[in-house]
Amino acid sequence: MGDLKNTCFVCKKPVTSENSEMNTTVNLPVCADCKGTDAEKKAEKEALDSLADGFVCGCI
Repeated sequence: MGDLKNTCFVCKKPVTSENSEMNTTVNLPVCADCKGTDAEKKAEKEALDSLADGFVCGCI
């Protein structure tokens, strides 16, 4: 996988600061083509859902 800060987290195309914005929910860049789309919302959900994969809470 390429450098996360130089790749749109939705479509995986290379981006620069001129043609992308930071998605504040997942703190990853999103290109102008994907910004505000349903694909961005889906990728956000997948990114957040995968954060807990493999973790088990030991406080119970």
